[in-house]
Amino acid sequence: MSIKKFNADPKLKKIGEYLRERRLKKDLSYRELAAYVGLSHTTIKNIEEGKTSPTLDMLYRLCRGLLIDLEDLLRESGYLSNIIPVKREGRAVRKVPVISWVMAGKWHEVCDSFQPGDADEWIETDVKGKNVFALLVKGDSMEPEFHNGEIIIVNPHVEAQPGDFVVVKNEDNGEATFKQLKKYGDTWVLHPLNPKYPDIILKKNFRYRIVGKVVKKEKRY
Repeated sequence: MSIKKFNADPKLKKIGEYLRERRLKKDLSYRELAAYVGLSHTTIKNIEEGKTSPTLDMLYRLCRGLLIDLEDLLRESGYLSNIIPVKREGRAVRKVPVISWVMAGKWHEVCDSFQPGDADEWIETDVKGKNVFALLVKGDSMEPEFHNGEIIIVNPHVEAQPGDFVVVKNEDNGEATFKQLKKYGDTWVLHPLNPKYPDIILKKNFRYRIVGKVVKKEKRY
């Protein structure tokens, strides 16, 4: 199913403009996003420019790669009432634990023995994968994209690339943190989206381990 036109409601953003805005916020090039979602960079460029009508499969891929909700995209673009509704009841969901940040730092060691009673809260998600877990965002260092108290879903078995959002453990003090992973030349950086916080440069003597890649922001229902 394709969306035939992009200007159904002039008061709402066009799909292409919405996707472009989110891609630029994450500092991703066409080629970087294309590698994540399995589409060609030309296709993504044409979708953003309104030259290609995206199929729903393309939109699902782009939303997953940009960590945005498909319903939000369609609602902001003005198409939710013009296409087949997204049915939460029809998606394959499961429950994953909402764990503490202390537990996140130990997740590789305890995930296989983790029991249902070990978490106070569980949340439904359609994210697939082994040992997937959820965290409550703390503080404002990742605003405006992620706010205090929101829930992020983390997959510990997906390899993180520059531009991805990651949960990282400092092996020296055991603390876990949530940042965007970036690379400038040979230098790796943990980047907070909020400009009032400085980048953390990962120097050679900085012992860190990526706990997992943030693959989705989930809502409570």
